[in-house]
Parts: sequence; C-alpha cells; structure tokens
Amino acid sequence: MTVHESVLNLEEHILEMRRHLHRHPELSCEERETTAYILRELRDIGIPVDTFEDITGCVAVIEGGKKGPVVMLRADIDALPITEASGVAFESENPGVMHACGHDCHTAMLLGAARVLWGIRESLPGTVRLLFQMGEEIGRKLEEYVKRGALTGVDAIFGMHVWPSMPTGTFNFEYGERMACSDRFTIQIHGTSAHGSAPHLGHDAVVAAAAAVMALQTIPSRQNNPLDSLVVTVGMMNGGTKQNILADHVELVGTVRAFNRALRNSMPERIRNVVENTVKSYGCTAECDYYFGPSPLINDDEDLVRIARGAAEKVLGDSAFRHTPKVTGAEDFSVYLESIPSVYGYLGIRNPEKGIACTNHHPAFVADEDVLVKGAEIYVRFAEDYLHEHAE
Repeated sequence: MTVHESVLNLEEHILEMRRHLHRHPELSCEERETTAYILRELRDIGIPVDTFEDITGCVAVIEGGKKGPVVMLRADIDALPITEASGVAFESENPGVMHACGHDCHTAMLLGAARVLWGIRESLPGTVRLLFQMGEEIGRKLEEYVKRGALTGVDAIFGMHVWPSMPTGTFNFEYGERMACSDRFTIQIHGTSAHGSAPHLGHDAVVAAAAAVMALQTIPSRQNNPLDSLVVTVGMMNGGTKQNILADHVELVGTVRAFNRALRNSMPERIRNVVENTVKSYGCTAECDYYFGPSPLINDDEDLVRIARGAAEKVLGDSAFRHTPKVTGAEDFSVYLESIPSVYGYLGIRNPEKGIACTNHHPAFVADEDVLVKGAEIYVRFAEDYLHEHAE
C-alpha cells in the first residue's frame, strides 16, 4: 500500500480525532485531557512516547530501520479563551474555550501521520520525532521542551498552520520573512500628586503618559527605516485615583512587532530613551521593562523550504503553491529557528462555498475538513523526503 493510500484509509479517523479535540478544548498549559487523548492514540499504535512530569504535551519517537538524521514534526495543542459561535455540530463543550486557531486540526493531522510513519518505519533512514506542543498561544512555552532535552539531537523541524486567508487545496512554504516577533513592554511613569485645582504643585503622570504614548510613535515613523516593518502599540493605560487629583503613577503596556532581528533587539533601548526623555520634561520619571516574546519567524534555510514545498506539491499538485505576504501576527515556532534548522508554512482552509471564511481567533472560525487528510500526508512526505535526502 502506498503512503497516499495509507493516509486516505485514515481520513475518517482523522476527522473523528479532530472533532473530539474540538469538543474538548483546553487553554494553554492546561492541556491535560488533550495530552491524555494523544497518548492513548499513540500508544494504541505502539509508538513510544516521552511525557513530562510537570508540563503538558508529549514527544513521540519513531525509529527508522536504518541509522540517519533526526527530523521533528510539530503540532500545537492548545485552545483559546473564546466562546464558540461556529454553529458546527461538534461545538466546544467547555464553556468559554474554543479551538479558534486550528490547533485541533494540526494535532489530528499529526496523529494521522504518526500511524502512517509507524507503518513505514523500516524504510526510514533515520528517526522521526513528533512534538505535540503546549502553550503556543502565550509565547515561548516551547522552551520548556528544550530545557528537558526533547530537541537534543534534532537536525531539522517542520511545522505548518491551517490558514483561512488561503483557499482550500493551496499551500505556502516560502523563503524569507513570514511572521513578526511579538514582544511586550511595560512602562511605569511616576509623578507627584496634587489637587486638580492647583496642578502647578504637582507633576501630572497622566499628562506625561499621554505625551509618552504619542512620542513612542516617532520610533516607527522617524527613527526606523520605512522599508523595515515596525509596529509599536500601547494597548493599556492605567492610572489615577479621582477626577480632581493629579495622578502620581500611570502604567503603560504595549507590544512591538518587527521582522528585522537587529531592529527588534534595539527596541528596549529605543523605548527607554524616548519615554524617559519625554516624561522628564513634565517633571516625571519612568521605568521601562521589555519582554522578548516569540522571535520573528523567518524561513532562512533554502534547502528545507525546497523540501517542504516539494512535499506539499506531491500531495496538492504543482499549481497549488500560493504566494502569501508576511504578516505581523506571531508564532512561537520561530523560537526553534534560533537554534535548529526549521521550516514553517501554511495550508489553505478557506472555502466560501461552504461558508468557511472567518479568520483565526474569531468565535465563528471554521476549518474546511477536506484539508486534514492532505495535511497528514504532507507531514509524512516531508519526513520521508528529508530523511532520504540527508541519510549518510
């Protein structure tokens, strides 16, 4: 039986797994039942699985019939704090939690691929590891697997995401910048309280904060090369105690999105300089904290992009590739790229004829399930092609 036939035989089971996972979503780092379900599926096949005492998720290991490189296939398993309004028959049974980003699809596809890869393991010149990863929605939680040695010895990592802006039956594995970083900053502005009838006796932290918010926009508009995408957003402003009292403290919280790694690394100092100098003119002081979240996701390994695109073409056809512009959303798969050759891409799920057109993170998000069997086969093809190309 060919790989294609083996995957097709699993189509109904892949759908069943996806729908089960969709009914029972769990938030980031709380995916206990999800992990237990994945373990049952893998152990039913006979695949060895490594679990972790203090975190969710797991890593399955498929040893090939010959020695060779190690390739990892990744699927994220967490859901979002969203009340579902999709109308599907298998809606979430967990109030206020929903698989609104397609991670249930990724998990089901990789579980389907696991069965096929286990069946052909004797022909594989190397090892395939399957990472079912917790906490993608909240940033760099995958580092927990790195700390526990799950990625030790891995030569390459492959990941993909169902993508509602692309038609069903299309894919994108493309060289270059794909997704932005997602960093967070917190700014504490300190002033001096006074009565609103005598503002000259104090230093108004609210006015200073308002000026700082505006001044921060000079970083992307006046300090940055306009050819390098950069977004600086202040999304929260908290301060003050009463309508007639000058606030002595205001907190600003925001995010930075960028693709250029050097630019991104310069942002803590840029923000600090702008804010401190701005609020100083109002007699205030400031403290700036910067958190580096997921890195920019940049497919910079041409060899892996070629293999991934070739694998997808085997499944979907030569004409199924679609150029997709980079986006300023973020994906913690980028953290793998910091230390291990990796490639990431998209699998189209948009089908207006079926009423499937909502974006990710929307309460009415729906995926075209016709793509699931295709995605499972792409996982298999990439692992096969990579191992055979890089075998000694």
